[in-house]
Amino acid sequence: MTKVHRLVASPARPGLFAKQLCLLMALSVVAAAVGCGSDSDAMASSAMCFDTAPLPIGESIPSIDAECAPTSRAAGAAFAGLSQEGATTAGLPGEEAITIVTCGTGTPIPSDRAQSCTAVLVNDLFLLFDAGDGAVRSIEQHPLPIQDIDAVFLTHYHSDHIADLGEVISRSWILGRSQNLPVYGGPGVSRVVRGFNAIYALDDNYRTTHHGEDLLPPEFAGALPELIEDPDGNARIVYERDGVTVSAFRVNHPPIEPALGFRIEYGGRSIVISGDTTETESLLEASRNADVLVAEVLSEELTETLECGLKNAGNSRTATLVRDVRTYHIGTTELAQLAENAGVQTLVLTHIVPGFDNGSPQVETFFTTPMSRIFTGELIAANDGTTLEIGL
Repeated sequence: MTKVHRLVASPARPGLFAKQLCLLMALSVVAAAVGCGSDSDAMASSAMCFDTAPLPIGESIPSIDAECAPTSRAAGAAFAGLSQEGATTAGLPGEEAITIVTCGTGTPIPSDRAQSCTAVLVNDLFLLFDAGDGAVRSIEQHPLPIQDIDAVFLTHYHSDHIADLGEVISRSWILGRSQNLPVYGGPGVSRVVRGFNAIYALDDNYRTTHHGEDLLPPEFAGALPELIEDPDGNARIVYERDGVTVSAFRVNHPPIEPALGFRIEYGGRSIVISGDTTETESLLEASRNADVLVAEVLSEELTETLECGLKNAGNSRTATLVRDVRTYHIGTTELAQLAENAGVQTLVLTHIVPGFDNGSPQVETFFTTPMSRIFTGELIAANDGTTLEIGL
C-alpha cells in the first residue's frame, strides 16, 4: 500500500551540417506533425529532416460486437485494467489539495525503480515533470489518470529523464486524451518531441485507421514542443492556467546548457523540483519558503568508495564514469544545508545516487540520517509511488 504523506499548513520557516531547405509535404495531420519544418528552438539548424513519405496503411477488418451477459462486466473491467480503482478512471484531486507523486525515483544505475518522473496534480491539472524509463508503468500502477495529463515539463535531455516520453504521449492518447499535449523544455525540445512523434507516427496511423477517428482523433496524436527560453539568472513563468503557475529557473548540470528546475505555485502553496544540479544560488532562491522541495541527491562517500573499488578491481572505465558523476550532482550535506537556509518545509529525496532499490535501508543510513542532522524540516526519502498531499 502506498503511504500518503499529508502536509498541513504551517508558518514559514525562519557543429552539424546546416539545413538549406526542408520542404513540408501535404500529408495527414499526424504525418505533418512529424515532418520537417522550421524548428522553434535553438537546435533547429541541426535537427534531422524526418521521412515525410506517406504512411503505409491497409484496410481494417470490420468489428463485430460481443454478445455480453450481465455477469461479464466485472470480469471484463478487471481484464482490461479499467476498474474504478485503476489508473484510467482515477480522478484528479480538485481544489482541496495539491498532490505530488514521485512516479520515478531512479537513475541510470540499475535498480527496481522507474527513472525520473514527478507528477503534480493541482486544481484539476495533471502536470508531469520528466519521464524516464518506466515512467508510464509507474504512473498507471500507482495509479494516476494519464489520459487527463495537461502538460509535460523536461528538466533536460539525459535519457533517464526522457526515455519514456514517447509512451507518455502515446498511452495518454490511446487511453482517452482529447486535447493537445504540450511538452515544455529548453533548446532542443522541438528535436526531442518531433523525434518521438516520428517514431510513433506509424503506430498512431494504425490505431486511428483501425479504431476510427472518433475514438482516436489524429489531431491529438503526438505532442507539441514548447520552447523555454534560457531563464538565465532569474526564474520565469513558462506556464499559467487556472491560477496555477510554473516557473523555470536555470540549474547547473554541465555540460548541459541550460538545465532547468521548476517551481509550481497555487493557492499560496509552492513546490520546487530541482532537476539534476549541483548546489546553486538559483536553486536556493527558487526554494525560498517552499512547502515541498523535490530534489536529487548524491552521496560523496558512497560514490568515492565505489570509484576506488572499481579502480582496485581493474575496471578503470566504469571508475571514470563514477568519478565524473560527482561533478554534476548535489551532495547530501550541500542539499540539506540549502533546504535549511531556504526555509523549506518538506524535503523529498529522489534520483538518489548511487542507486538503491525501493525501500532499501541503506538510504536511511547514508542519506536521511546524516541529512537530518542539518535539515530540521520534514525529510522524506521517496520511493516510486510516494504520495504527498498539501492541504489548501
